[in-house]
Amino acid sequence: MIEYTLNKSDDINQCFKNLYDIVTFLRDPKDGCPWDKEQMPSDIIRSMQGEIYEYIDALCDKDNKHVSEELGDVFLNLFLLGKIHDQNGDFKLTDCINDACEKYIRRHPHVFKDQKLETSSEVLDNWQKIKKDIEGRNEDENNFFYNIERNAPELERCYKISKKAAKVGFEWSNLQGVFDKVNEEIEEVKSAHGEKEIIDELGDVLFSVVNLCRYMHVKPQDALQSANRKFILRFNKMYSNVKKDGLALEELSAQQWDEYWNEAKTETQNSER
Repeated sequence: MIEYTLNKSDDINQCFKNLYDIVTFLRDPKDGCPWDKEQMPSDIIRSMQGEIYEYIDALCDKDNKHVSEELGDVFLNLFLLGKIHDQNGDFKLTDCINDACEKYIRRHPHVFKDQKLETSSEVLDNWQKIKKDIEGRNEDENNFFYNIERNAPELERCYKISKKAAKVGFEWSNLQGVFDKVNEEIEEVKSAHGEKEIIDELGDVLFSVVNLCRYMHVKPQDALQSANRKFILRFNKMYSNVKKDGLALEELSAQQWDEYWNEAKTETQNSER
């Protein structure tokens, strides 16, 4: 057992020390938590991804109390990562934070020095120049997409790949061309045979739809988030109506499915806007 009394503070430095102390206790080889002691960075990453999604949910709900709680969970996972790397002898959390401070000061000469940059575009261009000329982060000459994160969610990665290719001219001349490509890929799915070919063709459909989103200046994840929200809203309303009528979803006929679904669409129309 570890004796510890939390002393809450309005001082940010003390608050971070409290959280890091707690993480240190959790990872204590003798008296720490059996689950926390077993965690490695790959485990924490999965946990932190979940916490970030929960933070985003709370943010979308505009629930500040929940937002604060989920952001705290993100910090806890970050500190756990730092502690694990420290215990493994990879690096100290202080080294990590000091390096980050140096890097972000270096990459903002328009804030911390007298360089004049007026627009966001100029800032981003200078950011890339600093990475290459000062930090020596050279491009991979054999990989045009070298700077696109390999482990990003595939929908986001697809959007970035498409966007980067379009920037150098690999682009449709008009919107109709993009529509035609989507329809072409759907037709190829219809004639696909075997699991691999079906996966390949469905992948092409998804890629072409992401291209369509980009061409129409819509983030695909935003469009999909909207579709998911709308489907959940409608399905839950339908579920509620079915229960109200003393029925179960599993018992519905094809005609009843259509009737209840159309009813739910009408009832949720205002909520979807």
